[in-house]
Amino acid sequence: MSTSYYHFRPPVTSVKVEEGPAHDRVTVFENKANAGTLTVSKGLGKTFVSFFADEVDDPVAPIRTHFGGKGRGCVVTIQELRLHPDTYLVDEYGQVFTVAQITAMDGRGA
Repeated sequence: MSTSYYHFRPPVTSVKVEEGPAHDRVTVFENKANAGTLTVSKGLGKTFVSFFADEVDDPVAPIRTHFGGKGRGCVVTIQELRLHPDTYLVDEYGQVFTVAQITAMDGRGA
């Protein structure tokens, strides 16, 4: 099983999901500034995050991960040079991570 991580569609630089008791709040950041917050049905926050992922114009995911087996654990493959550690990426499941968080997964689960 592998996971692909994508950039956000410009000008979006990040998206934050807060899951609440009745609704999810999806805050969108444009050029690192809060552009607004959507209030959506509970459990749909990550679905909305995926709308901002640049999977179409980003056919080769900047980072991919997969399980390398016992003794190796998570394998992180960086496919785009010069990714800043603070750059936000979104996976195909709508979860948001920084490049640093993803690269720190390397070797976990061994």
